[in-house]
Amino acid sequence: MALLVKNKAHNALAVGLVGSEGAIGLGSVLDSNSENLHFLVQTSGSAWMAESADFALLLHQRPGMLWVISQHLWQLTEHIAAISASVQFEDVTTRLARWLALSAERAQMQQLHLTHEHLAQMLGVRRVSITLAAGELKERGLIAYQRGVLNILNLAGLQPTVSSESLKPGRLI
Repeated sequence: MALLVKNKAHNALAVGLVGSEGAIGLGSVLDSNSENLHFLVQTSGSAWMAESADFALLLHQRPGMLWVISQHLWQLTEHIAAISASVQFEDVTTRLARWLALSAERAQMQQLHLTHEHLAQMLGVRRVSITLAAGELKERGLIAYQRGVLNILNLAGLQPTVSSESLKPGRLI
């Protein structure tokens, strides 16, 4: 699940990814929904869903669960900060490598159905920039792609491309 921030002109920038290790929509439990934060399903898979009131009751009944959720939210905050910093300080190839590594880890699959257009929207760059960056990663033998299907050939090789150590969240949930 991609976490997107949208401005008033409805331009979006992906600032985070959540997979089976975490949860989204926790703001609704706190009655604190954001108009700027949106979620986008990137890959197929299964997910659990709970009504906000039921989940809030569960947190009150099981204080240990509140601790786990708090840890998840802190790790997510650090993850968002790292991705936000990468927008300013890293080149498109490094940012693409980060996004692909995170996507593969969160989806727990090496084959992703992501187009260059979608990746450009997520990273807030032009499609041609993604094409050039993906070509560089392909030349290095890290990925292969064809018509919206992107295969991670060397996940370990993608990760050293990324300067942040925030790639691997602990499995909290």
